[in-house]
Amino acid sequence: MSGRPTILVLLAQLAFPATVAADTPFEALASIADVPRVTVPEEGIRGITLAPIEDGRLGPVGYGSQPCAIAVEEIACLGASWISLTPFGRMDDLDSTEILHDFEIPIERNEELIRETALQARRAGLKIAIIPHVYVMTGRWRGRIDPGGDEEWCEWFEQYREFALRFAVLAEEIGAELYSIGVEFKSSTNFWSDEWRELIREIRDVYTGQLTYSANWDEVADVPFWDELDLIGINAFWPIGGRPGDGYEVMRQRASSVARELTVLATYHDRPVVFTEMGVKTATDSALAPWEWPEHCADLTYDEPYQAAAYRAWLETMTDQPWFAGLFVWKYFSDPYDETQEQPTGFSPRGKLAELELVDWFRRDWGVPPLTP
Repeated sequence: MSGRPTILVLLAQLAFPATVAADTPFEALASIADVPRVTVPEEGIRGITLAPIEDGRLGPVGYGSQPCAIAVEEIACLGASWISLTPFGRMDDLDSTEILHDFEIPIERNEELIRETALQARRAGLKIAIIPHVYVMTGRWRGRIDPGGDEEWCEWFEQYREFALRFAVLAEEIGAELYSIGVEFKSSTNFWSDEWRELIREIRDVYTGQLTYSANWDEVADVPFWDELDLIGINAFWPIGGRPGDGYEVMRQRASSVARELTVLATYHDRPVVFTEMGVKTATDSALAPWEWPEHCADLTYDEPYQAAAYRAWLETMTDQPWFAGLFVWKYFSDPYDETQEQPTGFSPRGKLAELELVDWFRRDWGVPPLTP
């Protein structure tokens, strides 16, 4: 049987050193004539996610506020060249078909604040990604959304279409360079691909920048519509720690294994890869399950060196890959002085050893030179 080899076959080849040398995957793939080499965008993405604070009880501290302007300036001073803005909509539960555009403040006000944050970012010399999220109010993961049968799914897609197009129009208005069509919708991407492809075409009608989708780390190989997008986007929360007590060397080895798999994926689809989210909690052994929210974890031990080692493992591995377009660190907050948004063992590297790793790697010569200090 001739034709393009499947991703699973290529991944299987990389998994067995006797068949393909694990450290030379491109050499192994060079003989596959119909698989093109990846072309990476000229500019690497050194990005940081700036999370909103939409709680109106706290006053003007979220997007567009004076504290937000300080946060944006801090991000630029770290050597970042991009910022990711993450407006939220909400669903009541996993089987709901309704998506509300308001989160904790009215959507019209939220749009105004995003416009103001975009101006702050431009003044700081930053490019902008808009990555809208849907939050399930029961706290369940959006990757398990299931409204029911065909009729209910059609209704859900119509609701999501309005949500995604709304922010695509806003992204075009502010000149955002990158837009994500969705985040971690694992329960639908491989089963409702026609609906996703139609949505992508509608978004292209209103938005002229680059498009990606923020796939969960264990979803990315199953997404069928990468050919419709400009970059393969991944929320990169792979477990790069294998067991309690594993340190930098193990994390580096496991990150290298991920890189070998992504080499196949990027080459097969002829698309560069961007980590639309990359983060590790400030806690011992947090790379064993980096996707877990700190408030859902018991007995976390504050550990700045561990978080920094995990950052170093990812950055040393990925910045050396010819298909790697860059990453957005998860996450900083739009009020840098509000310590109520996340406990100390949370994801934010601000003021921690991991931030020093970012400063180091953001200023190194990978991709194109970063912003001048």
